Amino acid sequence: MNSQNDKKEKISTRRTYLLLRRSLFQLLEESPFEKISLIQLCDHSMVPRSTFYRYFEDKYDLLYYCLQTFFEDSHLDKDIVYLKDGNGRKFVEKLIRIIHEQRDSFQKIYQTNKNGIFMDILRDYLIQVLDQKLKDLMAQGCQLQISQPVFTRLLADLYVSMATCCLDLGEESSIEAFVQDVCLFAEMEFFA
Repeated sequence: MNSQNDKKEKISTRRTYLLLRRSLFQLLEESPFEKISLIQLCDHSMVPRSTFYRYFEDKYDLLYYCLQTFFEDSHLDKDIVYLKDGNGRKFVEKLIRIIHEQRDSFQKIYQTNKNGIFMDILRDYLIQVLDQKLKDLMAQGCQLQISQPVFTRLLADLYVSMATCCLDLGEESSIEAFVQDVCLFAEMEFFA
């Protein structure tokens, strides 16, 4: 009997996380993050505030959870730091393909939030992910030639800029052409 209750709780918990995640992203398409209230989020998701607080401290905690889940579900955490031997090209191509697959939603979120705190939160989250991945690599013997804070911040800025550039350009270039341009830029091959 206890395992039946545990199973119901797990299903209920997963459903609550999913409802809140979907609602946050839908609301981000319509309003800047800083203007989304907890009441609005709970009403939209049909999750009571008391239930929300059982899982999250505030909307920022929910946003970090959503970003973490997005990266895990997209498998974007692999090769995010170690960009040698073609891994960088694979990572860039994977990220751009994900953006293209969900272009309408990402475009709305970006346009609605590009001048707000959402982009700063995204950048800070990327820095945390990169710091952790870098620590893991360094534990395996990988050495950086530049300081870790400079590396993680510049790489986070590169990824955010790459995604926003892709969204700003829209359908002006193919995925392959965009990836090629980004890789040539990273290799500093600006001129023929």
